[in-house]
Amino acid sequence: MGEAIIKGILQAKLAEGEEITVSDPSEQRLEYLQKQYGVNVTKENVKAVNNAMTVILAVKPQMADKAITSTVAQAIEKEAAVVSIMGSVDLEKLHSLIPDRAIIRVMPNTPLAVGAGMTAIAPDENAGQEMLETAKAIFGSCGEVVEVQESAMEAITAVSGCGPGYVFMLIDALADAGVNAGLPRNLAIKLAAQTFAGAGKMAVETGLHPAQLRDQVTSPGGTTIAGIHALESHCVRGAMYDAVMAVLARSEKLKGK
Repeated sequence: MGEAIIKGILQAKLAEGEEITVSDPSEQRLEYLQKQYGVNVTKENVKAVNNAMTVILAVKPQMADKAITSTVAQAIEKEAAVVSIMGSVDLEKLHSLIPDRAIIRVMPNTPLAVGAGMTAIAPDENAGQEMLETAKAIFGSCGEVVEVQESAMEAITAVSGCGPGYVFMLIDALADAGVNAGLPRNLAIKLAAQTFAGAGKMAVETGLHPAQLRDQVTSPGGTTIAGIHALESHCVRGAMYDAVMAVLARSEKLKGK
């Protein structure tokens, strides 16, 4: 995810490579990022945040306490905007790690890597308009952005943050069904993946309700309605409800750790 953000920033010309400093414990990873994007690299988080006016925390949630020590927090400029993409780490926890700083909580998803991400942004009360616009520009360079209240972030994580995992599973299942129907594997995957991509684009660009778009391809007594009936019979709709609720339950457990 961090690499996708760097790529988006550079492609949108929001900054030059030499203006970006990346910290990572892996020497191999740092060498790759430096060679690929011309960024500055370090293994020391304090050096990465020093003098930075925008600090992006792109680590796993379970690494938050280890990555953001009090020394690192103190090294962050008072006027800096701190942007966190750590799922399940709320603003309250972030403020305890980094006191007296403006913090913007962000929930992107993995299609960010191909410029088709969906990112929700929830600023705290200290984040000024300029900070907010900077965050929107960074993540807008990699896809779509929406500003929300933090209270919506867990549900957003369950829908769009985890959503690509659900979609990849459905693509795989549809491709398997195509193979079962006699299609070559590569063709079945391409057909299934592009169908999901195209259907999603139609929903976004037309602004029509998904049910309206479904009706456009569903003829009375036709083949599509027969397939939809089979999906309803196997509770595909209900499975999506359960998937979102399972994510919310797991998120609560992670926050309690």
